Amino acid sequence: MDQLPKIVLFGDSLTEWGFDEKNHGFGWALGQYYGEKVEVLNEGRAGYTSDWLKPDFQRIIQKAKEPCAPPTLLFAIFLGANDACLPPAGAHVPLEHYEENLREFVETILTEEVMTDTKIVLITPPPINIPEPLSDPIDIGPAGAAEADLESEKSTRGYRTYMSKKQYGDKIMNIAKSYEDATDRVIGLNYWKALIDAALEQEGRLADEDAYDENRLPGCGLTAAKEFQQGYFTDGLHLDRLGYEVLTKALMGAVLTKWPELHRDWV
Repeated sequence: MDQLPKIVLFGDSLTEWGFDEKNHGFGWALGQYYGEKVEVLNEGRAGYTSDWLKPDFQRIIQKAKEPCAPPTLLFAIFLGANDACLPPAGAHVPLEHYEENLREFVETILTEEVMTDTKIVLITPPPINIPEPLSDPIDIGPAGAAEADLESEKSTRGYRTYMSKKQYGDKIMNIAKSYEDATDRVIGLNYWKALIDAALEQEGRLADEDAYDENRLPGCGLTAAKEFQQGYFTDGLHLDRLGYEVLTKALMGAVLTKWPELHRDWV
């Protein structure tokens, strides 16, 4: 295994636990796809942020630079779920500092001599899943939402955390776009949108003009919104089988479309 080409999955608990066969995690799924041709490395650390993972990142880079080290084909960076936690949570990393950290990771890979062919995927954090309000379990629609006390609902820590995750996801996509304009080695994967779209499709609302109305986004916890169906999240924060299956499908689709040379028959 030591001399097989590597795929690095770098992130927090969503990555670390993404190698669990029971949940069909994306790390496990990539391992199944590549079989004995590529070693998929679990570089996830539960509870960690882009700040706390810097020593791990340097260790990974140093390992790749060792004499006769096999090539790193793909480096997926899946961070932000903890960084986006609201202060005073100890895990919180301010958005500007989060961007600095992500750019430092990307720049290091892009400029490292032994990684000139390494491709990079920046994956947005997913939304969280806040239960529907018990007082109104039915879908009251946009008109009902307008009448609800949205000001009060949106001031809750749950909703503000939900939107913070979206903000950090938007930042990831902006970072990726800035590199996509300069190199063909970096792409962004909007996993936030992929999960939202999956839930909207189940609700039958994906084609609606107001599908992305922020007052009705799946899992946001507002009166007019529905939570994600069972199977997407285990606890509102961490992914279950359906959540990981959406991630695997989106990741493999994006990677093999952009870089067909990473198909298992060609590595």
